[in-house]
Amino acid sequence: MTDHLNTFQGIINQLAGMNIKFEEEVQGLWLLGTLPDSWETFRTSLSNSAPDGIMNMDLVKSCVLNEEMRRKSQGSSSQSNVLVTEKRGRSKSRGPKNRDRSKSKTNKFANVECHYCHLKGHIKKYCRQLKRDMKQGKVKEKKNDNGGENDQVATTTLDFLIVYDSDVVNFACQETSWVIDSGVSIHATPRKDFFTSYTSGDFGSVRMGNNGSAKAISMGDVCLETSNGTMLTLKNVKHIPDIRMNLISTGKLDDEGFYNTFRDSQWKLTRGSMVIAKGNKSCSLYLMQARVIDSSINAVDDDSTFELWHNRLGHMSEKGLMILAKKNLLSAMKKGSLKRCAHCLARKQTSVAFKTLHHTRKPGMLDLVYFDVCGPMKTKTLGGSLYFVTFIDDHSRKIWVYTLKTKDQVLDVFKQFHALVERQSGEKLKCIRTDNGGEYSSPLDEYCRQHGI
Repeated sequence: MTDHLNTFQGIINQLAGMNIKFEEEVQGLWLLGTLPDSWETFRTSLSNSAPDGIMNMDLVKSCVLNEEMRRKSQGSSSQSNVLVTEKRGRSKSRGPKNRDRSKSKTNKFANVECHYCHLKGHIKKYCRQLKRDMKQGKVKEKKNDNGGENDQVATTTLDFLIVYDSDVVNFACQETSWVIDSGVSIHATPRKDFFTSYTSGDFGSVRMGNNGSAKAISMGDVCLETSNGTMLTLKNVKHIPDIRMNLISTGKLDDEGFYNTFRDSQWKLTRGSMVIAKGNKSCSLYLMQARVIDSSINAVDDDSTFELWHNRLGHMSEKGLMILAKKNLLSAMKKGSLKRCAHCLARKQTSVAFKTLHHTRKPGMLDLVYFDVCGPMKTKTLGGSLYFVTFIDDHSRKIWVYTLKTKDQVLDVFKQFHALVERQSGEKLKCIRTDNGGEYSSPLDEYCRQHGI
C-alpha cells in the first residue's frame, strides 16, 4: 500500500507540474476511489466518520497506513491489484462474499432511477432485467476495445486523459490540439502567445460545465495553419487563462460562412468547395491538430524592450531613448543597444535630383506652335459652346483662343487660324505640337502634309 500511495502522489505532482491542481478534499476522495474492493468497508467507515464530513489528503493517507498495519498484524493480505480509476460494478469472479457485499451497496441507490428499466433502487450496471435480456440475446453486451470491463487511465507525454465510468469525464491537454465544440459560444484559449492581435480588458466571465466560472482578460485573433496547409483565422478569440483546452466554437464558424460536417468519427470544415480543416474523434471529443503561424504573432509578454519603445516613440534615436530612460519616463525599459532599423534607414535616404533643362525658344515666329483642345465644360457659353482650342506661339508666347461646340470643328478652326497668322505676320507656319489626342485625326494630318507643316 505504501508503493500505491507513492505512485498516487507522483501522479498528483505530475498534474501540478502541468498547472492542474485539485483541492485537498478532492485528492482524498480520489485516493479512496483507487482502493480495491477489499477496502470497501474501510472506505465506507472513513467516509461516515470524517470530522465535519471533510476528508483531506493527509487524513486519508494516515488512515490507510493505519489500516494497512492493522491488517498485517491480523495476517490479512492487502496485495490485490489497484487501479488508478476503477469501475464500481460487479466483477466476473464473484463469490458468496462479493454477492453479500453488492447487496449492501444498493442502499445508496435508493432514490436513483435505472436508465434501462426505469425502476428506482439500482443503476443500469446492476439491473437484473438488463442481465436477463442479455442472456436471451435481446441486448448485446458492450465491452471496451481491450475486451475488459474496467476503465483505465492512459498517460502519455503529449496527452493527459482522465476517464471515469464509461467516459463520463474527459480531459485533454495538448498545445497543438483544438477542441471542436458545438456547446461553446466563443473561441477560447489559455495561451497569450497565440494571438496575432491582442486587446486587454474586461470581457466578462465564462460559465463552464462544472458550474465554475473563469474570467476573459483579453480578446483578439488567432491565425492557424491546419493539417492540410490551409490558413484559418479565428476572430474574436477570448484569452481565458483558467481553462486547460483550446476551444473552437462551431456556432462562430457557422456565422462566418463556414460549413461544419460531423461524420464517421471525423470533422470537416469547408467553405464552398474548399476544405479548410479536418479533425478526428478522440474520447468523445473532436480534436483538430493545427500550428500557430509564428510570423503573424504580435502579442508579446515583454513590453519593455528597446526596439518596442523605439517604434512607439516614432523611431526615436538611441540617445533620446537613453535620456528618457534616465528620467524614468519609460516604464521599466531594459538597457540595450538599438538594432538596425529598416524604416530609419529608408527615412534617411535622399532622392537623386533631376537634371535641369533650360528651354530655348525658337528664333522666329510660327517656327513652333502649341495646339490643344480643352473640354467639355460643365456650363455652356452664351453661344452654346462646350470646348475651346488654344494656339500658342513658342517665340512670342502669343495665344489665340477659339470656342467649339463639338470636337469635330477642330479642323475648320485650324484652317482659319492658319490663314490668319500667315497673312498677319508674313511668315509661314512650320511646325505644330499636340498631345496626339483623338481630335487630331487623319483629316488634320492630311491637311498638314499638303501645306508642308
